[in-house]
Amino acid sequence: MELARSGRNRTQLLRLGNLVAMKVLIAKEIVKYHGGDLKILSGASLSVEAGEKIGLVGRNGAGKTTLLNVLSGASEPNGGSVEYVAGSKVGVTSQSLYVGSERSVEEEILSAFSSLIEREAELEGLEAKISEDPSPAVLERYGRVQSEFDRDGGYEYRARVASTLSSLGFDPDDWKRPVGSFSGGEQSRVALAKLLLSEPDLVLLDEPTNHLDLRAIEWLEGFVKNAKSAVLVVSHDRYFLDAISESIVELDDGKLTRYTGNYTKYVSEKKARDEQLARKAKANSERREQLERFIEKNRAKNTKAKQAKSKQKLLDRMEKVEGPKNGKRGMKLDLSGETSRAGRVVLEMENATYGYDGGEPLLDEVQLVVERGERVALLGPNGTGKSTLMRLATGELEPRGGIVRLGNNVVAEYQDQQLARLEGTKTVLEETMDATGLDAPESRELLGAFLFSGDDVFKKVSSLSGGEKSRLSLAEIVVSGANLLLLDEPTNNLDIPAREALEDALKGYRGTLFFISHDRYFLKKIATRIVELDNKKLRNYLGGYDYYRAHRRLDVKEGGRKAPRRRVRPGLNGRQNIVATRLVAVEGEIDATERRVAKLEKELATSELYADGKRSREVVTEHRQLKGLLDGLYNDWTELMQEAEEVDL
Repeated sequence: MELARSGRNRTQLLRLGNLVAMKVLIAKEIVKYHGGDLKILSGASLSVEAGEKIGLVGRNGAGKTTLLNVLSGASEPNGGSVEYVAGSKVGVTSQSLYVGSERSVEEEILSAFSSLIEREAELEGLEAKISEDPSPAVLERYGRVQSEFDRDGGYEYRARVASTLSSLGFDPDDWKRPVGSFSGGEQSRVALAKLLLSEPDLVLLDEPTNHLDLRAIEWLEGFVKNAKSAVLVVSHDRYFLDAISESIVELDDGKLTRYTGNYTKYVSEKKARDEQLARKAKANSERREQLERFIEKNRAKNTKAKQAKSKQKLLDRMEKVEGPKNGKRGMKLDLSGETSRAGRVVLEMENATYGYDGGEPLLDEVQLVVERGERVALLGPNGTGKSTLMRLATGELEPRGGIVRLGNNVVAEYQDQQLARLEGTKTVLEETMDATGLDAPESRELLGAFLFSGDDVFKKVSSLSGGEKSRLSLAEIVVSGANLLLLDEPTNNLDIPAREALEDALKGYRGTLFFISHDRYFLKKIATRIVELDNKKLRNYLGGYDYYRAHRRLDVKEGGRKAPRRRVRPGLNGRQNIVATRLVAVEGEIDATERRVAKLEKELATSELYADGKRSREVVTEHRQLKGLLDGLYNDWTELMQEAEEVDL
């Protein structure tokens, strides 16, 4: 009997040991102070298992970066412990990057595979030695090293480097350039790629989608999802968190709370938890009030004093249930006020060309028409000239050829990506008063709605964080009265609650929007039309972000021709034939509809169309009808492609 019990105990211990071995990091009751007295972390606990993908969320200033620094070992906690199980290796991108580095981009990325490169060199040496001395010992050594080299991806690592560099937007001509000669954003991409390719046990990422365009973000999603490493990522990119996260950890009031699932599930579960807690807190409060009233009413009565004393003991033992914390107050952003009515065409570009002296044109004969009330998103890879095109629209730059003009009665407000129009030498209050024309009390009231309170209004603009500068810029936009907003990456540096406040405000805005963004959640909620800048020209997508994605999937090109589509062919079984036949029919409808759309797009791009009111209304109406038709066709096509994969077509 004792032996059996002992055996069970050993089995349980082995299972516990395996569970512990699966973990790469265990943090317990972490406490961290800032400046000696401000407690940032107050009992934060977290465990991370091998290969696990976790999103870390929380408001700006909650302590997310501080937590990553503690977990990486860059900062010592004031209390608690961090254990790297079985010597787990933790990787984090460097903050110093590559200032002055002469190593090429390709060499820097290849350094992630230093052990493979050493074994590759050893194999070459052994091959040379075998030709001179094919002894069993040399052959055995060669076979062992070659097996390890193959097992660890030695024959694929150079292809992985090339694929990674291409996906992050580096042209082959740039691979040999010194990494120190690139911009800070480009250097961040190099550091990110090197970290991910080196595959430590745990990767800590702080806002990795910053400085990445949509193509690079989608690559990063796929890379992170398939990585062997565990990943803990701080991000305000809700779409990215939805794509990669198996769980979400929320940092609030110095503590961590884990939610199973991606970001969307986290939002739903948090809402349900808060509602349940609010009900419990309400019931608890009502019960406590009942007891307090009974005690107060009867403690002095001889007949019920004993009962009152008993109730007091019950009240003393009863735990007080606090309701859900609403956190810090949110930004109050209201853009629903009346604006002056602009003409039908708000912004127009005809054959607009722009380039720097002595160089190739960055923009070549660009055609664009933005109508009153539209919400047009400008997309495209980094470096294609999106911000330049936006600056042409504002009048900050003059085209080298063609025409750029605003419509009748258009009042435009521009928020550039760097927020350069904010005067760094002024205080927050001075900047607001000068920009808006409001007096000091009115400016302070406005700033309070954007979370600048007390002495915050006397800070120098130059000392503000990126998020604070974004809030200050938005405060000025709110009272501008503009009927055209030109926004270049407006969600940069904003935390998720601030992004949601901006989205809600823009949905109620009565003017016209023309904006650049890589925030796909934001794009899905706001954009009604997409224009993509590629190869120096614009291409129109007459629908929102989902429409754009579906259209782009059908528009994948190989060697300048559309990728071949599936067709009915001999040897298919009954189910495969049905799916293939339906695909042919749907794709035929899509082709015909797209050809009609292309003709209408050319007509829409001409100013002559808008001189004929009847014809312009007909074109707009047909566009809307085609939009609905194509949305349905793309959905049908997506479903059929999924069926095709299921039946191995």
